[in-house]
This record gives sequence, structure tokens and C-alpha cells, in this order.
Amino acid sequence: MKQDHYNKSMRTNIYSSIYLLKIVSLGILIILTGILAYVFHMDKQQYHELSEGPTPVFLIVVAACVIFFIISILVDFFILHRTASIGRRLNKLAYIDKLTGLPNRYSCDLLIDSFNDPVRLSNAGFILLQIKNLVSVNKDNGHDNGNWLISEFCAILEDVSESYGYVGRNGGNEFIMLIENCDSTAADMFLLDLTKRIHGYNEMNVGTPLEVSYARVLNCDEHKEKISEVISLGYKKLREMPQTLS
Repeated sequence: MKQDHYNKSMRTNIYSSIYLLKIVSLGILIILTGILAYVFHMDKQQYHELSEGPTPVFLIVVAACVIFFIISILVDFFILHRTASIGRRLNKLAYIDKLTGLPNRYSCDLLIDSFNDPVRLSNAGFILLQIKNLVSVNKDNGHDNGNWLISEFCAILEDVSESYGYVGRNGGNEFIMLIENCDSTAADMFLLDLTKRIHGYNEMNVGTPLEVSYARVLNCDEHKEKISEVISLGYKKLREMPQTLS
């Protein structure tokens, strides 16, 4: 999924605005300090009179305040820089599935909504995938092995999908693929590449073999007016007549 689905949030924008404000404040302080020093040294006579006598308490207080203000701004600058970085990271994590690193259900919802645009919708391709043997793996070998199988499959799916479109984990054992300008050839090529990678993984015998079922909907054939109708049809096909990658 494109990064722009999760690289902005109100919290991050607030942190960045404060961060910018502190930079501007520091710049103004430096400019004003320079102006004050220039004006002060313009009157040489007054400067010599002050330098020959004890330094006025007023100037000491002003100097101390300026130094303290500068230190305060520098500290705030550092803290806000770290906070803004943390905010961006947390904001990104809110859109990412913790187990697989794929865009999570909320990200998938945003992606699906983006396909309501008539231009994207007219030739949208939707592929819904499930790990066919996940239930048996969870039952016989435990959920840790099931989670491991999910993460292995998602690594393969993410790598293969990079050349075709957008992929995400839509919760549990549901993985979606959305392809722009998708026809039967593009969908077949994606499924063929995914099948080859899964066969290669299974032949390595590094764990439980992957068995994947899927359903696909090509809107160039279905001519649905809403992306939600495309998605619903995909789920219906997976329930009623799932196909298996083989």
C-alpha cells in the first residue's frame, strides 16, 4: 500500500507545527539579540562609561534571561524533534498489522474507499485470499505455528504483489489484493507468480506447507458501480466457490 495512506495525522501535524514555531522563535531571538548588541555598541561613549564602572544589575538580569531563554528553546527544540519522530512512528504503526507488517484492516478500508473513484473502479481487480489449512494448523500445532504460517505467507504475498498492486491483511485469515487497470491477464499473472512462490516455499520444507484458496472479481467483467459491491462479490465467491492455488 502506498505510504500516503498513513504518513499524516492530526497529532503529527500539531507536533510539527510546534516544532516549526520553536525554530522561528529561536531565529527571532537571535535576530533581536544581534540588533540589541548593534544598538548598544553604536553609542561608544555610553559603552565606555558602562565598561569603566560596575556592570548594572539590569544588564546582568537581562543577560541571564536571554541565556535561559536560549537554553529553554534549544531543549524544547530537541524534545519536540524526538516527539515528532515518535508521533510519526506511532501514526504509521496505527495503520500496520503488527504480526505481518502489512497494511491492517483500517488501511484496507482506506484503500478500498480510494477505489470508489470511477476511473479506478471501472477496471479494478479484487482478489481475496485465505490460508486454507490455517484452522487445522492452529488446532493441531498451536496458534504460534499458525501465526508463523501467516507471517510466512504475508512475506511472500507482499513481495509478489509489489509489481501488481496493493495488498493488505483485512483481519484474521483474510488477505486482499487490489489491482488498478486489471484484466484477466494481469490477474492470471499475479496468481501464477504467487503460485510459483508458494510451491518454492513448500518444496523447502521449512515448516507446514501453505495451502491457499482465493476468489477474484474483475470489474471490467462485472461492471459494478461501487467498490463495496466488488468486495462483497469477492467474499461471496470465496464462501460458495473458492479456488485453490495449485
